[in-house]
Amino acid sequence: MRKRSPEFKSAMAAYDADDDVQAFRLMEACAEAGDPIACIMAALWCQKGEGTAVNLERCAHWIGRLEAIAHEGDLEAQWKLNCMYRWADVVCLDIELANRWLECAAKGGYGEAQHHLAWYYETGQYGYPVDLSKANAWYEKAFALGNPETLYLFALREFLDGKPTEAAIRLLKQAADKGFSQARYVLEDFGY
Repeated sequence: MRKRSPEFKSAMAAYDADDDVQAFRLMEACAEAGDPIACIMAALWCQKGEGTAVNLERCAHWIGRLEAIAHEGDLEAQWKLNCMYRWADVVCLDIELANRWLECAAKGGYGEAQHHLAWYYETGQYGYPVDLSKANAWYEKAFALGNPETLYLFALREFLDGKPTEAAIRLLKQAADKGFSQARYVLEDFGY
């Protein structure tokens, strides 16, 4: 995931300071510059009337901008579109479209997308058939990228008789270092 620009941080600081109009102005500038998260925030604020009047046309504009960024190959934009369509966040629920964006992001090398695609193949969710071979292949790709959720999953697979092995501890520490809180909780439970 990319780091957010100073302008994006200024927009969020203005929002936190209840200066919604300034926050919206700054966020739109970030969205126009191609920041996928800024596109989502601008669309959401247009939909909810935060910092601007409710404007569904403008909301649709920012969703369109996000889709254009995704079509240009931006993996974060592809991942976020998957999430938005999967959970009907700002857009209408569309699992088929969500799956297409998920697969684009996964094939492009976005670890979080690879992990979730593996999970859907493992569990048969969202129209994916249960296919353990595909699930394992996607988990391996996410693991190779160091996706924290996948590191955690692989760590749990290394437990022996309900206790973490050295390999499990190493993987849990890697996941915790990447901000995956469940890994930190498990380490704390076992005194690490």
